[in-house]
Amino acid sequence: MEFTKDTRIKDILDLPCFRQMNGQFIASSAGDWFCGKGELSLDELQRQNPTWYWEDVAYGLSRLQEIALGGEQYVYPVREGVCLIRLPAENRKYQEYAILNAGGAYGAVCTMVESLPVAAKLNELGMDCFCLNYRTATKDSFARGLMPKPLEDLAMAWKTIKSKEMLFDLNAERYFVGGFSAGGHLAAMWGTENHGARHFDIPNPEALLLAYPLIGLENLAGPAAQLLRTGLLGVNYAQEKLAEYTASRQIGACYPPVYLVQAEDDDTVPKQDAADMETALNKAGIPHCMERVPAGGHGFGLGTATAAGGWVSRALSFAVDSAAYEIHARKERIDLWNCTQSK
Repeated sequence: MEFTKDTRIKDILDLPCFRQMNGQFIASSAGDWFCGKGELSLDELQRQNPTWYWEDVAYGLSRLQEIALGGEQYVYPVREGVCLIRLPAENRKYQEYAILNAGGAYGAVCTMVESLPVAAKLNELGMDCFCLNYRTATKDSFARGLMPKPLEDLAMAWKTIKSKEMLFDLNAERYFVGGFSAGGHLAAMWGTENHGARHFDIPNPEALLLAYPLIGLENLAGPAAQLLRTGLLGVNYAQEKLAEYTASRQIGACYPPVYLVQAEDDDTVPKQDAADMETALNKAGIPHCMERVPAGGHGFGLGTATAAGGWVSRALSFAVDSAAYEIHARKERIDLWNCTQSK
Protein backbone atom coordinates (compact mmCIF):
# COMPACT_ATOMS: atom_id res chain seq x y z
CA MET A 1 0.00 0.00 0.00
CA GLU A 2 1.23 3.51 -0.78
CA PHE A 3 0.72 5.87 2.14
CA THR A 4 -0.41 9.34 1.13
CA LYS A 5 -1.94 12.35 2.84
CA ASP A 6 -5.36 10.86 2.06
CA THR A 7 -4.65 7.52 3.73
CA ARG A 8 -7.06 7.05 6.60
CA ILE A 9 -6.08 5.70 9.99
CA LYS A 10 -8.67 2.96 9.43
CA ASP A 11 -6.82 1.92 6.27
CA ILE A 12 -3.60 1.58 8.25
CA LEU A 13 -5.16 -0.42 11.06
CA ASP A 14 -6.88 -2.78 8.62
CA LEU A 15 -3.74 -3.79 6.72
CA PRO A 16 -3.19 -7.55 7.20
CA CYS A 17 0.58 -7.10 7.44
CA PHE A 18 0.08 -4.86 10.50
CA ARG A 19 -1.89 -7.41 12.52
CA GLN A 20 1.06 -7.93 14.84
CA MET A 21 0.75 -4.28 15.89
CA ASN A 22 -2.71 -4.98 17.31
CA GLY A 23 -3.62 -1.36 16.63
CA GLN A 24 -0.92 -0.01 18.94
CA PHE A 25 0.54 2.62 16.62
CA ILE A 26 -0.29 5.15 19.31
CA ALA A 27 -0.50 3.12 22.49
CA SER A 28 -2.24 3.99 25.74
CA SER A 29 -2.72 1.96 28.90
CA ALA A 30 -6.04 3.74 29.41
CA GLY A 31 -7.54 2.41 26.17
CA ASP A 32 -7.51 2.68 22.39
CA TRP A 33 -6.21 6.15 21.48
CA PHE A 34 -7.44 5.66 17.91
CA CYS A 35 -11.04 5.19 19.02
CA GLY A 36 -13.04 7.66 16.97
CA LYS A 37 -10.01 8.61 14.83
CA GLY A 38 -10.41 5.94 12.15
CA GLU A 39 -11.96 8.16 9.53
CA LEU A 40 -9.23 10.79 9.78
CA SER A 41 -6.66 10.93 6.98
CA LEU A 42 -2.99 11.53 7.72
CA ASP A 43 -3.46 15.06 6.41
CA GLU A 44 -6.39 15.64 8.77
CA LEU A 45 -4.39 14.16 11.65
CA GLN A 46 -1.67 16.72 10.90
CA ARG A 47 -4.25 19.52 10.93
CA GLN A 48 -5.25 18.44 14.43
CA ASN A 49 -1.60 18.10 15.50
CA PRO A 50 0.42 20.52 13.29
CA THR A 51 3.85 19.04 14.01
CA TRP A 52 2.78 15.52 13.01
CA TYR A 53 3.87 15.87 9.38
CA TRP A 54 2.06 13.34 7.25
CA GLU A 55 5.07 12.84 4.96
CA ASP A 56 7.22 11.73 7.91
CA VAL A 57 4.46 9.45 9.20
CA ALA A 58 4.07 7.89 5.74
CA TYR A 59 7.85 7.38 5.56
CA GLY A 60 7.87 5.46 8.84
CA LEU A 61 4.83 3.40 7.93
CA SER A 62 6.35 2.49 4.57
CA ARG A 63 9.47 1.14 6.27
CA LEU A 64 7.45 -0.87 8.76
CA GLN A 65 5.32 -2.25 5.92
CA GLU A 66 8.45 -3.41 4.08
CA ILE A 67 9.50 -5.31 7.19
CA ALA A 68 6.02 -6.67 7.87
CA LEU A 69 5.59 -7.97 4.32
CA GLY A 70 8.69 -10.09 4.86
CA GLY A 71 6.51 -12.37 6.95
CA GLU A 72 8.75 -12.52 10.01
CA GLN A 73 7.90 -11.56 13.57
CA TYR A 74 8.55 -7.87 14.17
CA VAL A 75 6.51 -7.19 17.35
CA TYR A 76 7.89 -8.77 20.51
CA PRO A 77 5.89 -8.80 23.76
CA VAL A 78 7.81 -7.59 26.80
CA ARG A 79 5.07 -7.87 29.40
CA GLU A 80 1.31 -7.31 29.40
CA GLY A 81 0.62 -4.04 27.61
CA VAL A 82 4.28 -3.53 26.67
CA CYS A 83 5.97 -4.45 23.41
CA LEU A 84 9.02 -3.85 21.22
CA ILE A 85 8.68 -3.17 17.51
CA ARG A 86 11.82 -4.30 15.69
CA LEU A 87 13.07 -2.48 12.61
CA PRO A 88 16.34 -4.03 11.40
CA ALA A 89 18.37 -2.10 8.85
CA GLU A 90 18.57 -3.59 5.36
CA ASN A 91 22.28 -2.75 5.15
CA ARG A 92 23.60 -2.54 8.70
CA LYS A 93 26.65 -0.32 9.09
CA TYR A 94 26.84 0.02 12.87
CA GLN A 95 27.43 -2.41 15.71
CA GLU A 96 25.16 -0.32 17.92
CA TYR A 97 21.37 -0.36 17.81
CA ALA A 98 18.80 2.09 19.18
CA ILE A 99 15.81 1.77 21.50
CA LEU A 100 13.39 4.64 20.83
CA ASN A 101 10.70 5.89 23.22
CA ALA A 102 7.98 8.09 21.76
CA GLY A 103 6.23 10.73 23.85
CA GLY A 104 2.63 11.48 24.70
CA ALA A 105 2.72 13.12 28.15
CA TYR A 106 2.88 9.63 29.72
CA GLY A 107 -0.75 9.25 28.69
CA ALA A 108 0.04 7.68 25.31
CA VAL A 109 3.07 6.47 23.34
CA CYS A 110 2.95 8.18 19.93
CA THR A 111 5.07 5.60 18.11
CA MET A 112 3.56 6.15 14.66
CA VAL A 113 4.37 9.87 14.53
CA GLU A 114 7.64 10.09 16.50
CA SER A 115 9.75 6.98 16.98
CA LEU A 116 8.68 5.05 13.87
CA PRO A 117 9.79 7.72 11.33
CA VAL A 118 13.08 8.19 13.22
CA ALA A 119 13.63 4.43 13.31
CA ALA A 120 13.07 4.35 9.54
CA LYS A 121 15.69 7.07 9.07
CA LEU A 122 18.17 5.24 11.30
CA ASN A 123 17.50 2.09 9.26
CA GLU A 124 18.30 4.06 6.12
CA LEU A 125 21.55 5.20 7.75
CA GLY A 126 22.44 1.60 8.61
CA MET A 127 21.31 1.11 12.22
CA ASP A 128 18.95 -1.46 13.71
CA CYS A 129 16.15 -0.03 15.86
CA PHE A 130 13.49 -0.99 18.35
CA CYS A 131 10.48 1.16 19.23
CA LEU A 132 9.18 0.60 22.76
CA ASN A 133 5.52 0.90 23.70
CA TYR A 134 5.77 1.29 27.49
CA ARG A 135 3.07 1.57 30.15
CA THR A 136 1.32 4.91 30.52
CA ALA A 137 -1.01 6.49 33.06
CA THR A 138 -4.31 4.99 34.14
CA LYS A 139 -6.91 6.20 36.64
CA ASP A 140 -5.00 4.31 39.33
CA SER A 141 -1.81 6.22 38.46
CA PHE A 142 -3.30 9.44 39.77
CA ALA A 143 -3.70 7.78 43.15
CA ARG A 144 -0.59 5.65 43.38
CA GLY A 145 1.74 7.08 40.70
CA LEU A 146 2.97 5.67 37.40
CA MET A 147 6.68 5.75 38.16
CA PRO A 148 8.84 3.72 37.98
CA LYS A 149 6.80 1.43 35.67
CA PRO A 150 8.03 2.91 32.34
CA LEU A 151 11.62 2.51 33.54
CA GLU A 152 10.90 -1.08 34.52
CA ASP A 153 9.47 -1.60 31.03
CA LEU A 154 12.63 -0.23 29.43
CA ALA A 155 14.71 -2.53 31.62
CA MET A 156 12.63 -5.55 30.65
CA ALA A 157 12.77 -4.50 27.00
CA TRP A 158 16.58 -4.47 27.13
CA LYS A 159 16.57 -7.89 28.78
CA THR A 160 14.25 -9.16 26.04
CA ILE A 161 16.76 -7.97 23.45
CA LYS A 162 19.59 -9.53 25.46
CA SER A 163 17.78 -12.88 25.49
CA LYS A 164 17.50 -12.78 21.69
CA GLU A 165 21.00 -11.59 20.79
CA MET A 166 21.63 -14.50 18.43
CA LEU A 167 18.25 -14.15 16.74
CA PHE A 168 18.76 -10.40 16.27
CA ASP A 169 22.46 -10.81 15.43
CA LEU A 170 23.62 -8.02 17.72
CA ASN A 171 25.48 -7.29 20.94
CA ALA A 172 22.84 -6.12 23.42
CA GLU A 173 25.37 -4.02 25.32
CA ARG A 174 26.11 -1.81 22.29
CA TYR A 175 23.07 0.42 22.30
CA PHE A 176 21.73 3.96 22.27
CA VAL A 177 18.49 5.11 23.87
CA GLY A 178 16.40 7.84 22.25
CA GLY A 179 13.32 9.63 23.46
CA PHE A 180 10.81 12.29 22.47
CA SER A 181 9.07 14.65 24.92
CA ALA A 182 7.87 12.41 27.81
CA GLY A 183 9.80 9.58 26.16
CA GLY A 184 12.79 11.91 26.35
CA HIS A 185 12.28 12.07 30.12
CA LEU A 186 12.24 8.27 30.19
CA ALA A 187 15.47 8.17 28.16
CA ALA A 188 17.13 10.88 30.26
CA MET A 189 16.25 9.03 33.47
CA TRP A 190 17.73 5.86 31.96
CA GLY A 191 21.17 7.42 32.29
CA THR A 192 20.82 8.14 36.02
CA GLU A 193 22.22 6.13 38.89
CA ASN A 194 19.05 6.10 40.99
CA HIS A 195 16.49 4.83 38.45
CA GLY A 196 18.40 4.07 35.25
CA ALA A 197 20.22 1.20 33.61
CA ARG A 198 22.70 0.62 36.44
CA HIS A 199 19.84 0.43 38.96
CA PHE A 200 18.66 -2.64 37.01
CA ASP A 201 22.21 -4.08 36.65
CA ILE A 202 22.12 -3.27 32.94
CA PRO A 203 25.06 -1.66 31.11
CA ASN A 204 24.74 2.04 30.39
CA PRO A 205 23.72 3.03 26.87
CA GLU A 206 26.58 4.44 24.85
CA ALA A 207 24.64 7.67 24.24
CA LEU A 208 21.24 9.28 24.72
CA LEU A 209 19.42 10.94 21.80
CA LEU A 210 16.85 13.37 23.17
CA ALA A 211 14.32 15.27 21.04
CA TYR A 212 12.45 18.14 22.77
CA PRO A 213 12.66 16.18 26.03
CA LEU A 214 10.93 16.75 29.31
CA ILE A 215 13.89 16.60 31.69
CA GLY A 216 12.10 16.75 35.01
CA LEU A 217 9.09 17.77 37.04
CA GLU A 218 10.35 20.95 38.70
CA ASN A 219 10.09 23.56 35.92
CA LEU A 220 6.56 22.72 34.81
CA ALA A 221 3.94 25.43 35.31
CA GLY A 222 0.20 25.84 34.86
CA PRO A 223 -2.71 23.42 35.41
CA ALA A 224 -1.05 20.64 33.40
CA ALA A 225 1.97 20.68 35.72
CA GLN A 226 0.11 19.36 38.75
CA LEU A 227 -1.78 16.89 36.59
CA LEU A 228 1.46 15.41 35.25
CA ARG A 229 3.16 15.35 38.65
CA THR A 230 0.19 13.61 40.24
CA GLY A 231 -0.11 11.14 37.38
CA LEU A 232 3.55 10.20 37.64
CA LEU A 233 4.06 10.30 41.42
CA GLY A 234 0.58 9.84 42.93
CA VAL A 235 -1.72 12.17 44.76
CA ASN A 236 0.29 12.20 48.00
CA TYR A 237 3.77 12.54 46.54
CA ALA A 238 6.52 14.06 48.68
CA GLN A 239 8.31 17.15 47.35
CA GLU A 240 11.64 15.34 47.24
CA LYS A 241 10.14 13.05 44.59
CA LEU A 242 10.27 15.95 42.12
CA ALA A 243 14.07 16.07 42.33
CA GLU A 244 14.30 12.27 42.32
CA TYR A 245 12.63 12.16 38.90
CA THR A 246 14.37 15.23 37.47
CA ALA A 247 17.22 13.85 35.36
CA SER A 248 19.36 17.01 35.52
CA ARG A 249 19.57 16.61 39.30
CA GLN A 250 20.80 13.02 39.02
CA ILE A 251 23.75 13.40 36.66
CA GLY A 252 27.12 12.05 37.75
CA ALA A 253 30.35 10.92 36.17
CA CYS A 254 28.83 7.74 34.70
CA TYR A 255 26.07 9.53 32.82
CA PRO A 256 26.11 8.75 29.05
CA PRO A 257 26.90 11.34 26.35
CA VAL A 258 23.86 13.36 25.30
CA TYR A 259 22.59 14.82 22.06
CA LEU A 260 19.59 17.10 22.60
CA VAL A 261 17.54 18.96 19.97
CA GLN A 262 14.81 21.48 20.78
CA ALA A 263 13.03 24.26 18.91
CA GLU A 264 13.06 27.76 20.36
CA ASP A 265 9.33 28.07 19.74
CA ASP A 266 8.51 24.92 21.73
CA ASP A 267 5.88 26.11 24.20
CA THR A 268 5.21 22.70 25.75
CA VAL A 269 8.44 21.76 27.53
CA PRO A 270 10.05 24.50 29.67
CA LYS A 271 13.21 25.89 28.07
CA GLN A 272 14.76 25.82 31.53
CA ASP A 273 14.79 22.02 31.34
CA ALA A 274 17.39 22.02 28.55
CA ALA A 275 19.36 24.79 30.29
CA ASP A 276 19.45 22.81 33.55
CA MET A 277 20.51 19.71 31.62
CA GLU A 278 23.34 21.57 29.92
CA THR A 279 24.58 22.99 33.22
CA ALA A 280 24.56 19.56 34.86
CA LEU A 281 26.34 17.91 31.94
CA ASN A 282 29.02 20.60 31.94
CA LYS A 283 29.53 20.22 35.68
CA ALA A 284 29.93 16.45 35.40
CA GLY A 285 32.14 16.69 32.30
CA ILE A 286 29.77 14.62 30.14
CA PRO A 287 30.18 14.98 26.35
CA HIS A 288 27.09 16.56 24.87
CA CYS A 289 25.66 18.45 21.92
CA MET A 290 22.78 20.86 22.51
CA GLU A 291 21.13 21.79 19.23
CA ARG A 292 18.63 24.63 19.42
CA VAL A 293 16.77 25.41 16.22
CA PRO A 294 14.74 28.61 15.69
CA ALA A 295 11.43 26.93 14.88
CA GLY A 296 9.73 23.57 14.78
CA GLY A 297 7.39 23.53 17.75
CA HIS A 298 6.89 20.48 19.94
CA GLY A 299 6.40 16.93 18.72
CA PHE A 300 8.06 17.20 15.31
CA GLY A 301 9.57 13.69 15.39
CA LEU A 302 11.74 13.29 12.30
CA GLY A 303 11.15 16.96 11.57
CA THR A 304 11.99 17.02 7.87
CA ALA A 305 9.72 20.04 7.31
CA THR A 306 11.26 22.04 10.17
CA ALA A 307 14.50 23.85 10.93
CA ALA A 308 15.53 20.67 12.77
CA GLY A 309 15.54 18.67 9.53
CA GLY A 310 18.50 16.30 9.40
CA TRP A 311 18.87 16.14 13.17
CA VAL A 312 18.83 12.33 13.20
CA SER A 313 21.96 12.15 11.02
CA ARG A 314 23.70 14.72 13.21
CA ALA A 315 22.64 12.90 16.37
CA LEU A 316 23.91 9.58 15.04
CA SER A 317 27.30 11.07 14.12
CA PHE A 318 27.61 12.56 17.59
CA ALA A 319 26.57 9.32 19.30
CA VAL A 320 28.96 7.11 17.35
CA ASP A 321 31.88 9.49 17.87
CA SER A 322 31.06 9.85 21.58
CA ALA A 323 30.81 6.09 22.05
CA ALA A 324 34.34 5.67 20.70
CA TYR A 325 35.59 8.53 22.89
CA GLU A 326 33.93 7.13 26.00
CA ILE A 327 35.90 3.89 25.87
CA HIS A 328 39.07 5.86 26.57
CA ALA A 329 37.79 8.78 28.64
CA ARG A 330 35.23 7.46 31.09
CA LYS A 331 37.61 6.05 33.71
CA GLU A 332 39.62 9.26 33.77
CA ARG A 333 36.47 11.34 34.16
CA ILE A 334 35.08 9.16 36.95
CA ASP A 335 38.35 9.40 38.88
CA LEU A 336 38.30 13.20 38.50
CA TRP A 337 34.64 13.40 39.54
CA ASN A 338 35.24 11.30 42.67
CA CYS A 339 38.22 13.43 43.59
CA THR A 340 36.23 16.65 43.17
CA GLN A 341 33.25 15.41 45.17
CA SER A 342 35.45 14.27 48.06
CA LYS A 343 36.88 17.75 48.60
